[in-house]
Amino acid sequence: MKQYYIIRNDQQAGPYTLEELATMGITPDTVVWTEGMTDWAPAREVSDLNSLFAPNAQTPPSYHSPAYGASAAPQYNRAPQYHRAPEYHGAPQYNTPAEQPPMPPTYLAWSIAVTILCCLVGGIVAIVYSSQVSSRYIAGDYEGADYASRQARIWIIVSACVGLLVGIAYTVWAIFFGTSLAAFSGGYSI
Repeated sequence: MKQYYIIRNDQQAGPYTLEELATMGITPDTVVWTEGMTDWAPAREVSDLNSLFAPNAQTPPSYHSPAYGASAAPQYNRAPQYHRAPEYHGAPQYNTPAEQPPMPPTYLAWSIAVTILCCLVGGIVAIVYSSQVSSRYIAGDYEGADYASRQARIWIIVSACVGLLVGIAYTVWAIFFGTSLAAFSGGYSI
């Protein structure tokens, strides 16, 4: 007797018999797999499961065009046999907030301060990365949020260093050329 695996709520479940699937009320869009299939597929594409759906329900025909350079003749190669269902890797599920990793720091206030006080271009880049941290975290992209946080910190440090070097260079220039201009002008201020 064939046994079927299904995907429910982004989790693999099963194996189930045909009778068990009938009581579960699966839909034509439920993703299923059984031995002999190469990959997961919607239930409407598995001929053994068509009896589970209403007879008047119209399922759209499946049209597959051949790949460029491939022949249009059907392929009669035998599908690989699997002894267990392929792994389904959905998004990681966190049931409680305690299981979620903490949100990385956004550094938004530092980014704004560096933009105003030190270096406009580097500060704007830092602001862009800072604003991506919370949106990526909320979307569940924890690695992306961490990456954006690290990039924001790097751009803040680079911008602060550039601003400090420009400030020192300006001060040295003002001291050197400020006294030189006074000597050339004969002590008269303009």
